[in-house]
Amino acid sequence: MGKLKEKNIIILIILAIIALIIGFTIKNTHEKNIDKEKSAKAAIEHMKKEENIDFVVTDVKIETHFELSGSITVRGYDKNDKQNKFYVDINKIQNYKVKTWGKD
Repeated sequence: MGKLKEKNIIILIILAIIALIIGFTIKNTHEKNIDKEKSAKAAIEHMKKEENIDFVVTDVKIETHFELSGSITVRGYDKNDKQNKFYVDINKIQNYKVKTWGKD
C-alpha cells in the first residue's frame, strides 16, 4: 500500500512539472508574438512619419544576446518599391521607441 501511494505522488509531481513547463512555454510564445506585433506597428508608424513610405514588414527578430536585450529589429520594404528595403531597430524597454533605422 505504501509503494502505491509513493508512485501516485511521484506521478502527480511529474504531471505538475510538465503542466508548468507547458504553461510557461505557451506564455513565453504569446509574449513574443505581442512584442513582435507592437514592434511592427511602431516601425510602420515611424517609417510613415519619417520617410513618408508605406512600410511592409517582412521579418521581426527579437535579439537574445545579453548586451542587446530589449532590442528588436524589424525588416521590410516600401510598398511602392519592393527593392527599397529598410530596417528599423526598436527598443522594447523604452516602450517600443525607435533607436535607429536605415536602408538594408
